[in-house]
Amino acid sequence: MEMPDLNPNDAGLSETAICTRRRSHRLARLMLITAALTAVAGWALFGTSIFSAIHIKEQSPYRAIIAYALLIVSSATLVLGFWYLLLAQVQRIAHIVESEESLTAPERPLCPNCGWPRDPPDRFCRHCGKGLAKE
Repeated sequence: MEMPDLNPNDAGLSETAICTRRRSHRLARLMLITAALTAVAGWALFGTSIFSAIHIKEQSPYRAIIAYALLIVSSATLVLGFWYLLLAQVQRIAHIVESEESLTAPERPLCPNCGWPRDPPDRFCRHCGKGLAKE
């Protein structure tokens, strides 16, 4: 599968990480567009409902119900859209940190008795308690 126009922020990430980030960005974009459209429609209906009440005009109660429903959908999709954007950034940062740790992590010496990793200044193994030879 080819990766069209790679984002500079995605350089060095695996193909699965890039696909996951792109999917999160697409979902975020869809959620934010839905939030904007439902907010505009909801506030328009809610505004006409308020002006009808101020001018004491007869109005259907369904207009206010639909306006509230649209505003609730708008709020929920706005939160979800921002959540997916945050998720995409956190995934990118996690993959960057994970790849940097694997590149910079030095090989830790092992205990000759039990094989557990040890830190160089240790004089005794933290797992089995045997003394370690000086290097």
